[in-house]
Amino acid sequence: MRGIESHFWLLGDQIRDWGIALRPFHELPLVGPATHVGGYTIGPAYYWIMWAVRVVAGPWFDNLPHAGGYGQAAIESAADALLFVALARRLESPGVAFAAMLVIVTAPFDVALSAIDWTPPIASALGKAAVALILLNWHRGGALRVAAIVTLAWSALQVYTGVVYVTAGVLLALTVDPLVRRDWLAVRRAAMTVALVVLVLQLPYLGHRMLHPSSGPAMGAVSGGVGLILSGQAAPEVAKSLAGFAGAFNYIEVEPWHTPLPLWALAACGAIVAVRYRRDPVVPALVLVPQLLAIVGYALFLGPLDHYYYIPVMPVVVLTGAFAVAWPARTRSGRVVGIAMVALAAAVVPWRLGFAATLHRLPEYRVLVAESREIAGTHEPVRAIRTEFTLPPSTDPEFLYKILGGRIDPAAPRTAIVRADGDVRYVEGGL
Repeated sequence: MRGIESHFWLLGDQIRDWGIALRPFHELPLVGPATHVGGYTIGPAYYWIMWAVRVVAGPWFDNLPHAGGYGQAAIESAADALLFVALARRLESPGVAFAAMLVIVTAPFDVALSAIDWTPPIASALGKAAVALILLNWHRGGALRVAAIVTLAWSALQVYTGVVYVTAGVLLALTVDPLVRRDWLAVRRAAMTVALVVLVLQLPYLGHRMLHPSSGPAMGAVSGGVGLILSGQAAPEVAKSLAGFAGAFNYIEVEPWHTPLPLWALAACGAIVAVRYRRDPVVPALVLVPQLLAIVGYALFLGPLDHYYYIPVMPVVVLTGAFAVAWPARTRSGRVVGIAMVALAAAVVPWRLGFAATLHRLPEYRVLVAESREIAGTHEPVRAIRTEFTLPPSTDPEFLYKILGGRIDPAAPRTAIVRADGDVRYVEGGL
């Protein structure tokens, strides 16, 4: 979270979503953000979460968008802490658990995105929390606990569609666990709870479709690709999906190492887990099923694949490695493995964090904040705000000024010009 107020990545998505979070609750949309492949996510969970973050953290930061960055980072940190506790207990190897979490929490790409008010990191955090609660066997405490886990997993899906594979693994684990134990009453209870919670969580989407029937279905572009494949007009792109999965893992979890981990190594870890935990299907459901579904799912997606699509899936890939190599710490070999894994993971942390510091930063944000305060402090409207330095095309230099109470008036006599050194000059009229 260090330095968020100086280099917050204020792009179009952040401006749109934080602007929505600034609204009263009753004015929030009933669906999630628009996606770059068309449509929108299937529920309002992201806007509800960011609204709550704005209410809690916003007043401490004048409701500026980096308040959401602090809130997002706190949510991710809480999910990571919970996952560490769950993994340490399940593996009976605190060393391997700590090493795995060190790899997850210092992944440069994830670190760089952890505080920018964006859907993939929030969805990943909710997914990790749901996985952790199942690893802790918390769901065995009754239907209310099952409902809480389903709420986390399905809310993650409402936040970002790319978490669907983790959500599917969580729902499968919730039903397969009592099935293996032959607790038929628990099986029926889990299935009914899943169905009821999903139905309730989708009521806002149904309301949106009734109020706005012309808005089109959610994720229409994705379903269109599947339709082309099912109709025989296109074929699944399996090779592209495998390459995308391997490329995303190496970019998110291996960089800045320049020796990529081959796909066969990931497959070997998966095979070991499948054999070792064949009598404990909850673990394969949580860590293997999401990976297999991601490969299948993105083979059916006909567009180009970006690394960030895989952000919610990558933690379970790391967990697969942990489950493959871990031995209980009560044995000597288990302690040796744990110590070795911690040493290896810790050794590369400085390089990983150094690389993260070069990604997705907007150092001009500090200047925009300071000068927006200065211009707003005059209590006079301006015709516009322009900068002498270049900003990303989707960054609006007037957004922060408006949040701070400033007013843009096309009839105002002056336009404010922000210099790279932080000074403001005013020119008569517009530009």
